[in-house]
This record gives sequence, structure tokens and C-alpha cells, in this order.
Amino acid sequence: MNEQLARDLECAIATDPRTNELGIRLQVRGDHLVVSGEVASEERRARVLEVIKEHDTGLDIVDYIVLSAEPGPGGPQHEQIDPPRRS
Repeated sequence: MNEQLARDLECAIATDPRTNELGIRLQVRGDHLVVSGEVASEERRARVLEVIKEHDTGLDIVDYIVLSAEPGPGGPQHEQIDPPRRS
């Protein structure tokens, strides 16, 4: 049942128009619901947690959701790779 609950909540998070998050994973560990994954903003994190709380699982939510790192000044740069040349 615990695995089914986690899958059902993952499906709800993926299909709810407020979230549409595919990268969120849930696990039931004892009386805790562990939520992990990556979202683009604090607002998206709040929406994911809101959807979970609406399902009233009776479990304590443990939030391991991280925010996507956006490169800023001095942050990682992307190297441009040119396609191979044909001779």
C-alpha cells in the first residue's frame, strides 16, 4: 500500500495543472512521506507540497526538494560545441 500511495501522489503531482512536475519522487518510510526532486522555484516547491497536503495521507512530510541552480554572474558557463565538419 505504501508504494501505491507514493505512486498515486507522484501521478497527482505530475498531472495537477498547478504543478505538472515529473521529477518529484516520494517514498513512505514508517510514518513519514519523503519528498525529493528538483523544481525551478520556491513557488513550485510550495505548490508541490500543497498538492500532497490536499491528499491528507496522515504522514509527516519530509521535504528534500531542491531548487534548480540558475547560473548567475560568475556561474558555470556552457561550452558551445560545433557539429563535426564533413570533408
